Amino acid sequence: MKTETFPLAMPDDLMAEVRRTAKATGLSLSDAMRRGIRFGLVRVREELSERITNVDPLPKTYLDQLYREREDDLDSIRQFVAAQPKEAE
Repeated sequence: MKTETFPLAMPDDLMAEVRRTAKATGLSLSDAMRRGIRFGLVRVREELSERITNVDPLPKTYLDQLYREREDDLDSIRQFVAAQPKEAE
């Protein structure tokens, strides 16, 4: 198994929790952290991937009508493009 070392700053209270978990399970500190990350990533992904607003999405018929209409902001787009650097770095 290929591994990668990553330095990780950890608050004292979280490190204490890792130590308690390692002691209670008989795992090394490293194994307790790896398993915590592995199991916890699923939950992090689930919780942070959810919709975070109470506002319902716009109805598809309204979106179709909204995006069918041409926006009249060509002047601002031209100003934005003109302000961009002309030479690549």
